Amino acid sequence: MTLTPEQSREIGSLGFSLIEADNAMLSVRAAQWRNSLARIGLPIPFWLVHDVGVMLVHPVDAPRKRRAMDKLNLPPEVSSALEGWRETLVEISTTEMVEKARAWKLSDALVVVVLMRVLGPAYERFALTRRKTGVTLPIDPEVYANLPSTLLALFTGSDRREDSAFLVHIASEQMRLLTAIEQIDLDTLRLLGMFGADAAAAGATGLIDLLHVLESPDANDVVNFSLDLLPSVLETRRTTGAQTFSVDGYAGLARRGTLDSLMLSELAYDEDLFDQRFSENEVFYYARDKTREDERRCHYICVDATASMRGQRSVFARGLALTMIKKLLLKGEDVFFRFFDSRLYELQQARAKRKQQTIDVPYVLSFKGEHGRNYAKVMSLLANDIERLGKREKKSVVCYLITHAECHVPLEVIEDMRRVSQLYGIFMLPSSGDLDLEYLPRLHRVQIVTQAALEQREERAKRAMDIIDDAAGEARVSRAPGARTSRPPSSPEERAREADLAAATREVEQLVNPYGRAR
Repeated sequence: MTLTPEQSREIGSLGFSLIEADNAMLSVRAAQWRNSLARIGLPIPFWLVHDVGVMLVHPVDAPRKRRAMDKLNLPPEVSSALEGWRETLVEISTTEMVEKARAWKLSDALVVVVLMRVLGPAYERFALTRRKTGVTLPIDPEVYANLPSTLLALFTGSDRREDSAFLVHIASEQMRLLTAIEQIDLDTLRLLGMFGADAAAAGATGLIDLLHVLESPDANDVVNFSLDLLPSVLETRRTTGAQTFSVDGYAGLARRGTLDSLMLSELAYDEDLFDQRFSENEVFYYARDKTREDERRCHYICVDATASMRGQRSVFARGLALTMIKKLLLKGEDVFFRFFDSRLYELQQARAKRKQQTIDVPYVLSFKGEHGRNYAKVMSLLANDIERLGKREKKSVVCYLITHAECHVPLEVIEDMRRVSQLYGIFMLPSSGDLDLEYLPRLHRVQIVTQAALEQREERAKRAMDIIDDAAGEARVSRAPGARTSRPPSSPEERAREADLAAATREVEQLVNPYGRAR
């Protein structure tokens, strides 16, 4: 590949680099980081991006001057600055942030944001006004694989006075660089790492959102709450059921199956009685384990972003939404998410079996609604959107409304939403007052979060996990005192049906599988 003079100059600056990558792909990644920084107006010298970036993602040897540079006699001030930069790299490599970053395997977008936060101010203080911002480095492994043999020629082929001046400047910035690294919020990096490489939108906008999240105290509160919840859901796996195919282990008893799985006790019946039981599908077979069949449904999570949801309510709602999204994705479900106030905002979607496997996490952490409230209008729009979604996806929709106790919506609008989805309401109460909404009996499921629960860290996390487990079909036995987890039966017929269902459930639980475990 033929390099332009600008590319040769930039790649040749690696002569000042003290971290020598052990494979060409690390240098390719460094070139991608540098190109991303240049696109947002921070064309930081390639050698600096390479040294700090590679240290964030890969264990490296002790910093040392490159072998190709031993043939050059650098000026004393440059040699002294190079030694100062080596000492800085040694200090950086021992920081907690660098050690954690290597363990978490940061995505390229996160590495770029860390470089922006750490190196951007130092670059801007030096103000390299003559450096062109339009140089795009090649993303070709062959260019960097041959670097040991071509580096000296590339380095000496361009004027290095500007690079030397910047090296002297960066060597004098040791304390500022170390301080900037220590100020990186590790919790935010950890949360974004849990959601994977797709946790941020692509392009410059996504990088700016990530940078804003790292600098926002409000986002940090949501991050801390989310980290209280996420470890409890990361071990989520798809549940198992029973099948009649001859694979896996036995799971219980079933009325259908093959002769090789027939219970031997069935053969104790008289021939005539056995034939009758067999023809009427009354004989028992051993059923086997299997992964449950995918339920054709999708989850639509809507978070209220009005002024009434600021502070603790916003922290709870967003942390709950992020954790619920992760939980449902781990169970193999498709999830859709959006904010609303007097309008519906951008729809985020995460699909467990497709390329886009998570939502834009920085967007969720930093979003602010600025358009007042109009619940009647926005819920009408939401009903139409859910109806289109259900038809397009050919699935039933479960709609989660995370809002507060004053979310008043006309009954006819709720009926429209109920017609196209199952409604799951999560309401946060004020410090004094009850939940008194006329449409409450029309919701399929209701959860209440009191102000007292929001103010206590342990109780807040416990209440959120109860809601998440209930939404995922894994309801726990313990519940928050006085919490209402579902609407009461609204008619004698419904109460009778629930009583019949409870009786049938008790009968089923009395069946015992061949290993003596209650089913």
